[in-house]
Amino acid sequence: MRTALAMYRAAPLSFVLVALVSTLPEELLLTGSQLAYGTSSNQLRAILREFIGLLPQLLLGQLSIAASTVMVMHMLNGQRPNAGVALERVGERFWTLAAVVVVSSAGILLGFLVFVIPGIYLGVLWLFAPIVSVTERRSFRESLRRSVALGRGRFWWILGSYVAIQITITLAGLVISEAIGIPLAAVGGDLGIILRGLVAFLALTAVTPIANAGIALIYTDLRVGERDTWPLPSGAPEDLHP
Repeated sequence: MRTALAMYRAAPLSFVLVALVSTLPEELLLTGSQLAYGTSSNQLRAILREFIGLLPQLLLGQLSIAASTVMVMHMLNGQRPNAGVALERVGERFWTLAAVVVVSSAGILLGFLVFVIPGIYLGVLWLFAPIVSVTERRSFRESLRRSVALGRGRFWWILGSYVAIQITITLAGLVISEAIGIPLAAVGGDLGIILRGLVAFLALTAVTPIANAGIALIYTDLRVGERDTWPLPSGAPEDLHP
């Protein structure tokens, strides 16, 4: 987490711009759904709101992580991170990444529904599949297989690192959200929903770059273990020279 935070502080604008790809649509949809369906305790409406928020989180969240990984790989090799270049790399592989996200998410969800442990197991094994589809330019099937290969023998280390990142970032986001949002707690109606959505957006955007960089560093550490050198994204001429 210290390395992820240091990278974020070294290039805050680039990491925030990449994070906005996921955080802005996510909060717009969540706030819009609350304005449309209200904040009642109706279970069906609550499920619908959660489902609306889940869609951008699954696809755009992975897109943001993959782009952050490209920037992290550049920084580890002494290059300046560039949000535009990173997002371009992701755009070139968008449909493969989307297929990987949809299929892996469906498999993980099915694993949780059947029994929790298979869902956790698949979640760890396929954690890097979207990243691999972009940084290594692999096909849909190869991305899933490659992610499994990277995690072989490192399951508990990956799970522990990922959980530590999520707990740290969630707590940091809650602290920021509460610090900003307490004065707005008494505001009701649509204005209150909009203001609380804005606070949630600011808190999420502040911490997401660190989480993205943390996951990227787990992936690059596994890659270093293979060749004992910092990896670079595959296929782009400007990525081949510092």
